[in-house]
Amino acid sequence: MAIRAVSFDMGHTLLFPRYDWYRSIVAETGVDIGQEDLKQRESELRSWFDSMILDEGRKGMDDDLWGQYFRRFFSGLGVGEESLDPLLKRLYLEHLEGVGLWTEPAPGAEETLKALVDAGLAVACVSNNDGRLESMIEHQGWTGYFDLMVDSRAIRIAKPDPGIFRHALDRLGLEPGEMIHVGDYYSVDVIGARNAGVEGVLYDPRGAYGELDCRVITELTAIIEVVTG
Repeated sequence: MAIRAVSFDMGHTLLFPRYDWYRSIVAETGVDIGQEDLKQRESELRSWFDSMILDEGRKGMDDDLWGQYFRRFFSGLGVGEESLDPLLKRLYLEHLEGVGLWTEPAPGAEETLKALVDAGLAVACVSNNDGRLESMIEHQGWTGYFDLMVDSRAIRIAKPDPGIFRHALDRLGLEPGEMIHVGDYYSVDVIGARNAGVEGVLYDPRGAYGELDCRVITELTAIIEVVTG
């Protein structure tokens, strides 16, 4: 069955956070870190996050898991316990402003979206989001690339629940074998998509994962050849 659509996760797939802001608030606690330190810490936490989803049955990044994740994230960078609560509060409030902290396009993101559209494929974004997905895409000037934007808050279904992928398929009028989903978390994006009959492709630019039972790409542009080659 030919691939007719590609869906993408948003965070850590199409967009990355403002690492410069992370660095500035960590520096205020007396800890000097670089951007690579931040990215490496994110990689180190992937197995923990996957275990929370797969072993504990969590449904995406709820407020409790959000707090646990970032507490581990910043403490692992050397931020002291006494500084964590004020730092997490600032992080949370900053993310509520405008379109939030996720504003840095992934390398090759727009090139990939344009190439898929030019190839005649439908493009979707299927994201565990807080109601701002369309605003985030509009902020990047990417609205014209997308046939569908699925925000988990809007439909009240979050990855890895396969229902969010079935919703996307229904809206696009496609069978599961006609869509591929690209995302950065094995537990959420690959397993969630697979349980809906959709192939999940893991985007892993830093090689955070070892050998897996799915297709892995290290550059977003690689998905172009996957679906057109």
